[in-house]
Amino acid sequence: MSITPEQCRAARAMTRVSREVLANAANVPIFVIEQYEQMLSEPDEAQLESIETALETLGAEFIDEDRYGGAGVRLRFDATLSRSMSDWESEGGRAADNDVP
Repeated sequence: MSITPEQCRAARAMTRVSREVLANAANVPIFVIEQYEQMLSEPDEAQLESIETALETLGAEFIDEDRYGGAGVRLRFDATLSRSMSDWESEGGRAADNDVP
């Protein structure tokens, strides 16, 4: 599955990660994510796969379009755990004291 720009934006919002954090997690330049989310350009296949994998690692689960509805995204983890993972990622791997162990 290849995620859409809308799914990318929604997954970032749901997992509460900035474009900068996603770019670091996916090892792609931030402008690639910015331009993709704004539908200005399409990342190459490897970059898009890295972005999708990073978002999944951060707690997003992508839903394929099927006969019951359109493509979507949901949280794989609850909001608290996703927020903790996002905080951990943005701090360079150091979990805060109040984070889930």
